[in-house]
Amino acid sequence: MERPLRLGFIGCGEVGAEKHLPAVREVRELEVVAVADVDPERLRSVEARYGIRRVHRDAASLLADREIDVVAVCLPPRLQVAAALAALEADKHVWIEAPIGLSLPDCDRLIARARASGRQVTVGFHMRWHRLVRQAKEIVDRGDLGTIQTIRATWNSPRADDTLPEWRRHRAQGGGALVEVASDHFDLWRYLLGAEIAELFATTVDGRWEDEAAVVSGHMSNGVLVSAVFSERANHDLELEICGKAGRLRVSLIRFEGLEYYPTETMPSSLPARLGRMGHFLRELPRALPRMHRAGNYRVSYCDPEHPDRNAHGVDSSRWAAGAGRGAGGRSVRRREAAGRDAGGAGRHDAAGGKGPGPGRELRRSPRGGSALSGPGHAPALRFARRCRERSAPRPPASCSCSSCALPRSAPRRGHSAERDKRRARPHFPSPPSRRP
Repeated sequence: MERPLRLGFIGCGEVGAEKHLPAVREVRELEVVAVADVDPERLRSVEARYGIRRVHRDAASLLADREIDVVAVCLPPRLQVAAALAALEADKHVWIEAPIGLSLPDCDRLIARARASGRQVTVGFHMRWHRLVRQAKEIVDRGDLGTIQTIRATWNSPRADDTLPEWRRHRAQGGGALVEVASDHFDLWRYLLGAEIAELFATTVDGRWEDEAAVVSGHMSNGVLVSAVFSERANHDLELEICGKAGRLRVSLIRFEGLEYYPTETMPSSLPARLGRMGHFLRELPRALPRMHRAGNYRVSYCDPEHPDRNAHGVDSSRWAAGAGRGAGGRSVRRREAAGRDAGGAGRHDAAGGKGPGPGRELRRSPRGGSALSGPGHAPALRFARRCRERSAPRPPASCSCSSCALPRSAPRRGHSAERDKRRARPHFPSPPSRRP
C-alpha cells in the first residue's frame, strides 16, 4: 500500500481546525503532518488536540518543508490567492477553501498558474457531497419534478458576537452572509440544475457587523427562478426547495429524514402524506444513529467512507467551485450580470492542466466572479488525495483523446411515461440509493 500523502494546513481558524482537520483524519490516503498560523494560541491548541508536532508561525516555513506533498489553504479570502500561488511555486498540490479570493483578476491569476503547474488544484464546496443533496440530484436528473420552475434556499446560523473574527465582520474582507455563506448555495443551484446563474439581485441588512442577513433573487440560464434567505442571527436552518410542474422536492439538510417529495396532486397535509413521513422517519433512524456522533450529515459531507457514490467513477470527477468577487461595497447589490465567459471550448481543461478527468467536468467562470471546476463525484477529501497522486504521475499529452482523458457529455434527462405519472400520484420519501459495486 502506498504511503499517505503528507498534508500541511495553512490557517488554523474555525474552518480548518473544527471542520477540515477532523474530517481529513478519517481519510487513510492523507496524513496531516504540519500546520501554520500566525496565532501562537491556535497553534498550541491544534498541536494538543491533533498531535501535530510540526508547527510553523508563517506559511513560508511550511512551504519550505520538502516532505509535504499537499497544502490546504484555509485563510481569510483576501489572503488565499497569494498563499495558493506560493504553494504552487513550492511544487505542492493545493486544496483551497472557498471563496478563494475577492477579485476576479486574482482568481484568474491562480487559475492560469494552476494550469501551468502540473499540480492538482482544487477549490471545494463540500455541501455537494451531503447525502441528501446527492439524493436530490438523482431525483432532479430522473425528471421526477417535471419542468423545474423555481428553487429556494434558506441558510440560518447564529454567530456569537464575542468570538467572530474581525474579517468576518466586513464584506470587503470576505465576511458576512452574502460573501462567506451565499457562495455555497449559489454553487448548489448550479449543481442541482446543471445551469449557470444568469442574473442576481441582493439586499442586505447590517447590525453589529456588515451583512448579518441577506435576501437574494434572480434566475438561472435555463430560466429557473431562484431565491434565498441567509442570516447569521436567526435560529439554525439549512434548506432547499425545488418546485416543478410534476412535483415539489423539499430538502432539510439538518434533519436525517429531511428529503420529501410531493407530486403536484398530493396535499402534504393528507393522511397518506403524514403516514409516509412517519414511515420515512422510522426507516431512516437506524441509518442516522451511527452518523450522529460524527456531527451528522454536515460533517460526513467532507469525507464519508460509506458514501453511496463511492467508487462510482474510476477517475476523479469531483465537482468543486471557486466563489469569488462577492459584492464589494454598498449595502445593496443590484443587478449583476453573470460573467458568461467559459474558460475554454469543447474538451475544456481543468485548472491543473490536462483535460477534465471526469463526467461533465468543466472549468467555468462563476457568476459574479471566480471560476468553477465542476462535474459529478463523491467524498471530496478522498477524491482530492487520489487526484494528487494522478497529478504526480506522468501526464498524457494535451492532445490525448483516450477514454480516461475524454470529456463525456452529460446524459440527457429521461422522458416521462404514463407509468411514472401513476407513481407520482402518491408522496415519495426516498431511501438512500444502494451502494454501487
